[in-house]
Amino acid sequence: MQASLKVQAAAAASSCRRAQQPRCQATSPMQPRAPGVAKPRVGDTRSQRNVAAHAKGAIKPMEATFTEFKLIDKSQKQDWIALLANAEFFFNDAQNEQIAENLRERVRYLSEKGEDVDMLFVCEPEWLERLFPEQAKRLRRPAVALLCPDRSWMTFMRIRLDRVIEVSLPNMSAEEVATCGQPVPKFPPPAKWTAPYKPYAWGWWDRFML
Repeated sequence: MQASLKVQAAAAASSCRRAQQPRCQATSPMQPRAPGVAKPRVGDTRSQRNVAAHAKGAIKPMEATFTEFKLIDKSQKQDWIALLANAEFFFNDAQNEQIAENLRERVRYLSEKGEDVDMLFVCEPEWLERLFPEQAKRLRRPAVALLCPDRSWMTFMRIRLDRVIEVSLPNMSAEEVATCGQPVPKFPPPAKWTAPYKPYAWGWWDRFML
């Protein structure tokens, strides 16, 4: 009997202690923002201002220059792919800024692998009239060839450039395919530059000529 009374007394004391403890308050899922933390703005106009400043030339785009690199061995014979178009299309067309960008990216890729750069430009190739007389008739002069032995990359470039003629030059050295008939002429600047960036520096392509 006494044991039963002790158990009941202990249970009552425990219940009393629980009743006296402060209850936990539910916290709101939306806690107040800590001091110094800015509230995100909807419809931030900073990107719009950047676009406008870029259009005015206030934001300088990437220069058409490349890190130091080594061109492929002149005497090495390979199967080359050439993309043909006129010089102004390659070097003075506001719509073709991706040429320099794509070459820059491939230079970076080859440099990271420790390989020589295998892209070449040649103005008025010596082999053009001799090997491809029909294709030569379709080109406005002076003509320029972009050369590379990597067929996959050249297929990518042909699709990007679109208005080019593709030809193959099997078993030729870099020196043979890069023999030019004249230097790249000095083009007059476009009458109206419509692109939202400055034109690339003149002569960026010289780095890819033997």
